Amino acid sequence: MGIMNGLHYKIIAETNALATKYREKFIGNPEGELRAWLEIAARREALVYYVYGEAQRKERLPNSESGAEHAARDTLTEIWQEEAIHTELTRARLVSGLMSVGGGPLPPALIQVIGGLEARLLCSLTQARPTLSKAFAQLCVMVGAVIVPGAVPGFARELDTMDARAFFELAATLELTAKQAYRRMGELLKLFLAKREEPSVQLQGLQRALHRAYIDEDFHERAFLRMIGWTDAEGRFKRGLSATECVQQISILLPQAPEPIRGTEPRGNALYVLTDGGIGALAKRYGIELVVVQEEVAHGQREQ
Repeated sequence: MGIMNGLHYKIIAETNALATKYREKFIGNPEGELRAWLEIAARREALVYYVYGEAQRKERLPNSESGAEHAARDTLTEIWQEEAIHTELTRARLVSGLMSVGGGPLPPALIQVIGGLEARLLCSLTQARPTLSKAFAQLCVMVGAVIVPGAVPGFARELDTMDARAFFELAATLELTAKQAYRRMGELLKLFLAKREEPSVQLQGLQRALHRAYIDEDFHERAFLRMIGWTDAEGRFKRGLSATECVQQISILLPQAPEPIRGTEPRGNALYVLTDGGIGALAKRYGIELVVVQEEVAHGQREQ
């Protein structure tokens, strides 16, 4: 647990250091900083898309007989599908439109390829069993740290075998840093919009998309933190937890709409939420109806 906590703080520290670097580099240029963060987001989304993918789910969560593990695998599948939307969001904005990289040093496709390679390295380093790919990944990190130290994050040298508990802790940390990035992009977009003489439908659409991604990542972080509680100190899933109970625990973590939006008599088991975080189909399978309310509508009713 102590090792994982140390890794958590190192990842956060490196993200904060990057934020400080960008603030200094792009003083007075919110558009440039926003584009730089979009490139980071494109890499990170490509990374988690692979880390949460089917092959990794099968390897890290193989036991479908355990209620908690079954729920964790299904939840991870749904989160993976939502991350696919974020991956396309960042790619599309970098390829075309006001935020496109144009003649930037790296095309969007290559940025995402780098993210995918980083994901494969991460997964190889944290495999539960000693394999040739794990040994090769460790060699790549050691050599890379010497030859191009700036390209190898410091925390990469601390990645090692991870059980389910440690994997959820790492995933929660990755979601936290993604949330921080989307929040910063939202702040920069407000500054960029304020500098423009004419309103932009495209940028207003991006503003909504970034905010939606932010609340999705916030939910994903809390979901992984809840899944940690389904495991014991040795990383084994606790007995006695049913899949239904676990999915209910995850569903109530979604950002819920304010009371007036629900009406006086909410129907059945419906939860009125600002986003389903990607788990709408899973919740429905367990008898939980998620009613997604547009935040603009919720905000308007609060002010009435």
